[in-house]
Amino acid sequence: MTRRFALTWQLSEIHGWGLVGVHTALHLTTHGNPPLLLDGAMMDTLRPENMVALQPLEEEYHRYMTMAAPYGDSTIVIPDVDILHALGNGFVSGAPSRRFQGRRNVGVIAFEDTRLDAAVLERARAFDRIVVHSTYNRDLLLEQGLTDVGLAFQGVDPTEIRPMPPSARFGDRFVLFSGGKLEFRKGQDIALMAFRLFRQRHPEALLVTAWQSPWPEVALGISESPLTRNPPGIGPDGRLQVVDWAARYGLPAGSVVDLGMVGRSGIASILSDCHAAIFPNRCEGATNLVAMEAMGCGVPVVLSANTGHLDLIGPADDPHCWPLTKQTQLFHRGDRKGWKESSVDEIVAQLEAIHANPEEARRRADLALSFIRRERTWDAFAKSFIEICSL
Repeated sequence: MTRRFALTWQLSEIHGWGLVGVHTALHLTTHGNPPLLLDGAMMDTLRPENMVALQPLEEEYHRYMTMAAPYGDSTIVIPDVDILHALGNGFVSGAPSRRFQGRRNVGVIAFEDTRLDAAVLERARAFDRIVVHSTYNRDLLLEQGLTDVGLAFQGVDPTEIRPMPPSARFGDRFVLFSGGKLEFRKGQDIALMAFRLFRQRHPEALLVTAWQSPWPEVALGISESPLTRNPPGIGPDGRLQVVDWAARYGLPAGSVVDLGMVGRSGIASILSDCHAAIFPNRCEGATNLVAMEAMGCGVPVVLSANTGHLDLIGPADDPHCWPLTKQTQLFHRGDRKGWKESSVDEIVAQLEAIHANPEEARRRADLALSFIRRERTWDAFAKSFIEICSL
């Protein structure tokens, strides 16, 4: 009998969890074993071909919820499926996971809060298996005595994320990219300060940002930064006022571009117009989807050598990015083990190396592109993910 899976989180193409769900569902559907959805899909965010492929899952979801409605908030056991439960920091589950239990229950998590106290571990041990997306997360759990922990690396879709001919939309500027929702953990404050120094030497430099997200209030935590104490404002349209924020720190009009919310169809084109991408993240529970997208578009990448990023850097003697190895441990009370602060000066030095030696920049970027295509695709992720969840 073929084992069927159920997913407890929304499918979408606007955030990491959604993409994990979409590509897991596509893999299962392609192999004749479509999953049961226990949370509604954001169908309008999907590319047309994915929407067509997954629309029947949404229809089954509505039928299933109609059948489950008479049971109210009672726990419903579905004996013929294995449920994959999306978990947040602290191994906290969402409403669908609290409502539905399966034959087997697999917890899926990428966590940055490393406070693994007795209550957290009790929640973790309630699952038949845990699956994580980085060596960093796996090792933290193994240290706590959890042994049934699987590792599946996330990826990119090479039909969508690929090198494209530059469009010259930014003219002859030297273009640096910084992406990911703006928050203390992702280190956009560090990127901004490094760009400010780099631009003093290269006034033609341009910082292109993709920092907007559906959760602008998360950016308020950037006030914890020792570099930028004041967070950006949130405009009446709900968008972060990125350009105004940069101006507070001495970056004039025309030196920073706010791309807004970038759709899936525009990512590769924008990245292919950039000369480098900067990711001085303080912590990544997974391996950073935006960084992998930059690598998959052939962009030279500057990457902090900590936490989940360590799974992307490559061999120490010939890395396929520009690693930031001057990492200072952040103070933590048990909740930020492994979080590190990158050196602004080292970022500038790495950007100078890319600027001065475009041949070496191309060589490393090609290594990264080969690595992504070989080992970090969504197809490879979904195959290994389902195999691990099946053990």
